[in-house]
Amino acid sequence: MRSAWLPLLRCRLRLVTSRTDTSTPCYGCGASIPSREGASVKRLSTCLLTICLSAAPAAVLAAPADAAAVPKGTKKATIVKIVDGDTIDVRFTRTSRPVRVRLLEVNTPERGQCWYKEATARTAALLPVGKTVRLLADKDPKDRYGRSLFYAWNAGGTFVNRSLVRYGYGKAVLYKPNDKYIQVMRADEAKAKRERLRIWSGRCGASSAPAPTPRPTPSEDSGNALDPRYRTCAEANRNGYGPYRRGVDAEYAWYQDRDGDGLVCEP
Repeated sequence: MRSAWLPLLRCRLRLVTSRTDTSTPCYGCGASIPSREGASVKRLSTCLLTICLSAAPAAVLAAPADAAAVPKGTKKATIVKIVDGDTIDVRFTRTSRPVRVRLLEVNTPERGQCWYKEATARTAALLPVGKTVRLLADKDPKDRYGRSLFYAWNAGGTFVNRSLVRYGYGKAVLYKPNDKYIQVMRADEAKAKRERLRIWSGRCGASSAPAPTPRPTPSEDSGNALDPRYRTCAEANRNGYGPYRRGVDAEYAWYQDRDGDGLVCEP
């Protein structure tokens, strides 16, 4: 942060003489100070602080990096309870009553179904109780059960609805007229199916990992992008990413395969 203000410090008092109109730059803030070359009277010019502040580097006023992925218009709330993989309770203020929230465009297994526990645990890991969540509404604010409908981003900027679909914890489901991210969600569901992740693995529960299915090459799906890179697998898992397979996922090379099973960042 300190380095971001250095250009402001370069805006200093200048003692200049001039006769013809020229411009003495105020380096680092984009302002110019008029002066007259050769004049008998010396002028003391200042680069006004207000000018410098208006042209200060964007880094000074920029949002923190961990909020870079969160869109505008979200509401800030606190996680009160994880009901299941796609339903949570939140409070919008410290003294307000809890509000039940149904995550949009994702449907995770219900109690008693395969992968219910894993999906609920993943949502709890992405949205820890007591932590902040950012919620974004779509066209229809509530469902027929009175639950508030939102897209959710955790404190690290992870799009929780999308992460659940991308890694096989739930299906992409359209709840009309709320369709803001449905195309992205369906594309992520297709990737999870191809990789046979969790609910698409043909198995019930996480007792055994499904056989890897190669991802399409860039020429087959040029829209694919790598996941964010984290310092450790634990950090990647907390943000809803992993696992990665040797020879399949480029992200595999970022992490250490301690047990040599060809799989890293297993949740």
